[in-house]
Order: sequence, then structure tokens, then C-alpha cells
Amino acid sequence: MTFVQELKRRNVFRVGAAYVVTAWLLIQVAETLFPLFGFGDAPARMVVVILAVGFFPVLILTWLYELTPEGLKKDQDVDLVRPAGQSSGRKLDFAIAGVLVIGLAYFAFDKFYLDPHRDAEATVQALAGIAEVRELVDLNQYAKAYARAHELDTSMPVGPLREELWEIASRTVSIESEPPGAKVWVRPYNTTEADWKYVGLTPIHDVRVSLGMERLRMEKDGYRRREVATWYGRPQLLDRVDALPEEMVRVDGEEEFQLDLVGLKHHSTGLADFLIDREETTNLEYQEFVDEGGYQDPRYWEHKFIKDGRELSFEEAMALFKDKTGRFGPSTWEAGVYPEGMAEYPVGGISWFEAAAFARFKGKELPTVFHWRLASHASIQFLLAYSNFAKQGALPVGSSGGISGSGALDMAGNVREWVWNESRAGRFLLGGGWRDPEYLFVEGNAQSPFDRDELNGVRLMRLLDDSNQEAARRPVDMILRDYTVERPVSDDIFEIYRRLYEYDSTPLNAETAAVEESEYWTRERIEFDAAYGNERMAAYLYIPKDAEPPFTPIVYFPGSNAIYRDKINDFYWPFLMRRGYAVLIPVYKGTYGRSSELQSDLPDESNLYREHVIAWSKDLGRSIDYLETREDMDLDNLVYFGASWGAALAPVMIATEPRVKLSVLVAGGLMHQPTQPEVDPFNFLPRVEVPTLMITVPTDFFYPYDVSQKPMYDNLGSEFKKHFVVEGGRGHAPPMAIVVRETLAWFDEHLH
Repeated sequence: MTFVQELKRRNVFRVGAAYVVTAWLLIQVAETLFPLFGFGDAPARMVVVILAVGFFPVLILTWLYELTPEGLKKDQDVDLVRPAGQSSGRKLDFAIAGVLVIGLAYFAFDKFYLDPHRDAEATVQALAGIAEVRELVDLNQYAKAYARAHELDTSMPVGPLREELWEIASRTVSIESEPPGAKVWVRPYNTTEADWKYVGLTPIHDVRVSLGMERLRMEKDGYRRREVATWYGRPQLLDRVDALPEEMVRVDGEEEFQLDLVGLKHHSTGLADFLIDREETTNLEYQEFVDEGGYQDPRYWEHKFIKDGRELSFEEAMALFKDKTGRFGPSTWEAGVYPEGMAEYPVGGISWFEAAAFARFKGKELPTVFHWRLASHASIQFLLAYSNFAKQGALPVGSSGGISGSGALDMAGNVREWVWNESRAGRFLLGGGWRDPEYLFVEGNAQSPFDRDELNGVRLMRLLDDSNQEAARRPVDMILRDYTVERPVSDDIFEIYRRLYEYDSTPLNAETAAVEESEYWTRERIEFDAAYGNERMAAYLYIPKDAEPPFTPIVYFPGSNAIYRDKINDFYWPFLMRRGYAVLIPVYKGTYGRSSELQSDLPDESNLYREHVIAWSKDLGRSIDYLETREDMDLDNLVYFGASWGAALAPVMIATEPRVKLSVLVAGGLMHQPTQPEVDPFNFLPRVEVPTLMITVPTDFFYPYDVSQKPMYDNLGSEFKKHFVVEGGRGHAPPMAIVVRETLAWFDEHLH
């Protein structure tokens, strides 16, 4: 008898076939039932593994043990001539046939009943997942949308729905380096170090990444590692390990760079490639300059000391550059040394002259406004989330995690950084500091070169090509309007303008979307219908816990950082809740992640800007409409509180909203960019008749005292008005303690 015949006689083929059919049937049942009961796919996969492992042992046992009428017996116990094998074989055939019938029945049930239901359910789940991802994208939560798409992809059916998912959550890019052959890792900007994903060697084509700004890291043997923030595009130039100083990064130049700092957008120049310090100058680095006699050596101090119209001698100037104890050094130091434990913190408290002398000592130079701004480029909404603003002090350099397109760290916040260029107000300080509002990162700010505020620091650069340096060093300034010769429009014309801001009193359809608790207040997110375009808008209502209703409501209009931030992050209004006031922060069109085409707070003459101003007024009105529906709000004492941008727009907002009874305007004034007359705050000023307090500093670069703050105050129509100018104030924002003091005193005087 041949081996094959022996296999047949021992029913090995039949048992194997029966096992396969039974295994297939069990797998189908497992894949159907386990997910239905919430166990996921893991148990079904375990069933597959067990059945696969058991297949060959079953065949071996079938060979060793024959099926007889008396049951299973070993080979030597079986009478080979008995016809029992035929009987047992027929029984096995019936068993196999039965399994096949059951399998075919289940196959038909699965194919014609379960599959359609399963496909329908999968489609519903896929559409729900796509809607979830789309909502995250609409909220600018690109990293979360990308991560969620990866989670959904494993269960998403292949086809148009999966393609739609990835079209919504990602984009396809190419990544190149010069030279090629660099290893590449990428991750969304607002994720952790653990999220780096290796994508291959350059050049890389058609790799899928998130919609937002990404962090890109490149490594190649013999070359410096390059890590930058990027939207992708141009190839990344890699430098050999010894080609440039370790502490500096390369910045790619531009043939015609347009300065995009608020108020300075009309300036441009060409820039060649250059190097800039990766981090701000630390106390430890500046200590070397002090210890090596930098303040006593005139060769480092090449610029004339002009103060109050008079040139100071070297000795007179050096007498101004002392620390707290009268020794040479930054204003924040004592005994000629930096504070203990602060070696890796950025140096602060230096004047422009000290920054320039330190640059000469290091064999480098101060960046120009053009070089600094090009090196700092990154998407503002991502960078600000990793920057040190509105905090209680500086942080060690590089610790915030904010990285620019050049690979430089901390260019937003921490300390302000002196740059070369002059203006009517002095020398420029860019980036903003830890005590500043966030919007100073994108606004020009110039101060006296003798200013030694604790926030004043420095970062140095080195040119690789100085052919265009003089053009980049030229004075830079804003274009100012002369409000002394302009006149607001007549009452008749103003009435025509005012009607543009009216809207129908339709139902709000308000809903409380979320409630959050903190130690001092409860925050409600309210959603309701906007007054235009079938849109929904939101507002955040902060209700104090340490006060009893009815609450005096304060409607807040923020600074321009609201345009660049997805979340509320300001520091002017929290003290109001601690004093028992309720604060409402509307999500005005184009702010806090409410998408629109608005890119800047600067006025212009476009219809787009005009329609936004009108929309902001209506957003304010609808928010007050909501307050009127609440019994716990005292609308007879409604306050408008505007900070910077919100203070500049206040004339429009207040003159078109008669329910406002009092206003406080901090760090604001009249803007200088021309705009259409029906949205020009200057035309609305005489119609602001509520008691109004302005709090400003005389050194505000964006809202200069003589040509911005004073004309605004002088043209206010209020019978009761006050302009508190912080004596000796510096920079843009008044000190918080003064804002609190003056605001509460104004409330005490005028609220009832």
C-alpha cells in the first residue's frame, strides 16, 4: 500500500479538510461576534493563531489514532482487514458534509445579511470620524486631527472615504536637502519629542504630513544637525560640522524681503544668507564681557552717546551703565555679577549701547530689523504657544521649545532683543519679553538706546555677505497720520455710517456648550447665532465665585494676539473676576480660532477690513443681547474694557452700542493706517459719550503719545474722561499694578 493510500485509509485528508472548514467557520464567527460585544479584534486574531498552530498536531494525531466503530485506537490495535474503516469513513464523510453545509449557510448569511449591515455601520462610523477630524481642522488643531486620522485609518474601509479622511487631515510634500542623502525626521509643531517620525533619506517625495507647521530634523555624517520649523518648500542647506560656530544657525536670505512687523510693512530690502545665535545671550556669556573690562575699554563703544540733545563723554555714559550696587553691569545684577543660579538665563537690563559694545567684543554685530525678522519667521499661532509671555520672569534660554524657521529659539518672548535700526523713538527692541503682551512679537517697538528695562536683552548675528548691509541698517519708521489737520465727519454723514452697524433682533438660539471650574470663577462657553451670514459664534462668560449676583458685566475686547491664538490667553482681565465682576469675552470674527480671511489687526482700505469691523460691532451687540437674557447680570452698569487693539477700536464699538455705560481703554490710541471712513475710529470719537478712562505709557511706539494717544483723548465726546499717562513708563504696556489701581478707582467713581 502506497503512502498516499495509507493517508486516505487513515482519513488524514478527510480530517484535514474538516479541520480547515471548521476553522474557517470559527474564524468568521469570532470576527463577527467579538467586536459586537466590545472585545475588539484581538480575541479574533488569537483564535486564528490557535487554529493555525493546531492544524499539524491534528493531522499527526489522525495518523497515529484511527477512527473505528469502537472509537479511537492506536494503529497496532486496529484490525486492518476489518471493514470498520469503511463504516468510520462514511461517518466522517457525513460529518464533513455537515460542516460544509453549515459553512455554506453561514457564508450566505454573512454575505447577504451581515456584510451589508457591517458595510452600512462602517460607513456611518467612517463619516462620523471624518466629521470629527474636520472639526479639529476647523479649530486649527492640526496635530490632533492628524493623530486622529491615523487612529481611524486602521478601521476605515479602503476607498473614497479613506481618501477623503487624509485629504482633510494632511497634505503631501517633498523634502530635499543640499547635499542630498540626509536622514529626515518630522513631527507636528505642537507635539512632544517622542513623536518624531523617521521618513527616509533626502530627496523624499510625496510624504504625508499634518496640515499645520512641522518640526523638521535632518542629520548627515560630517554635517551639522539641522532642526527648524517649516511649511516645507525650499531645500534645507546643510553645513559641514566645522563650517560655522556651534552656537549659531544659518538663515537663508531673500532677494527682496518685505518687513511684516505691524506698522512697518512698507519697508523692504534684499538679504544674503547670514548666521544668527541660536539662543539669546546668557548671563554667563555677558559676564565674560564684564570681567574682561568691557565697560572700561573705549574701543568697544563706537557710537556717540546723544542724550537729551547733548553728546555725553565716555565717562559720563559709563556712569549710566551700572548695576544695583553701582558697579559696571546690567541693571538686574549686583556687585558686578549675575544673580546666583541664573547663568543660563538670558541677560536682561542692558541698554542698546551695551548690546552694541558686547557685539563688538564678541566679533559679531546686532541684527537689523530685517535680519531679525527673517530669522524669527514661523507660524505665529504655533510659536506663541511655546513662548514665554505674560509670566513672572525669564526662563533659561531654549527651554520654552519655541523654534523658528531658521532654527533659532525663543525669538518670541523671554526677553526683548535689541537690533541695529533707528526710528523717531530710538532703537528697535523686537520679540517682546516675558512681561509683555504676546502681540509685541509681531509689532515694531523702539525705545531710547539708554533704556535699561529688565526685559531688554540681546541676540547677535554674523554676516556671510555684507554687500547690502547699509541698506538693511537704514532708519525704519511708521507712516503717521496728522490728526491735527483731520476732522471727524458731520453728524449727518455719521448717521449714514451708523446704520451700517444695525442688525435684526432675531432669536439667539443660545446653548451652553461647556462649563469649566477654577478656584475663583466658573467659565461658561456660550454659542449663539451671529447677526450675519447664518454663522454661529461663541463667547466665554467668567462668573466670579466670591460675589453675589447681580454681577456688573464687563465686555472685553482683546489685543491683536487674539488673531494669532486659538485659545484665550491674556493678562488684563483676570483681576476683574477677583474683584467680583463678571467678564464676557466674545470670540470676534477672525479671533481665537474662529476662522476668517483676516491676517492682521492693521486697518486698510479694503472691503474685507470694512466688513470685519462691522462684524466685530455686531458680535459685540449679539454678546450683549445674550447678557440681557440672564437675570444674574446688571446691564445698567455694562462696561467695555479694551486692550491695545481693543482700545484702538473702542470708538467704533462704543459709539455703535448704546448699552455700554462705561469704558476703560488700556495701551491704545489712534492707528495711522488709512481705512474707509465708515470704519475709521477717528470719525466715531466725538460720539463716544460714556465716561472713559485711558491708561497709556508715553513711550508706546505703536501709539505715540503726541500723534496717537493725545488726539484720541482730545476728540472723545465724553463729558467725564481721564487720560492717565504712566509717568516714567517704558515700552508699550502700562504696569499691571497701575492698570488695576486706576481701573478700580474709575469703577468706584462711575458705577452705581
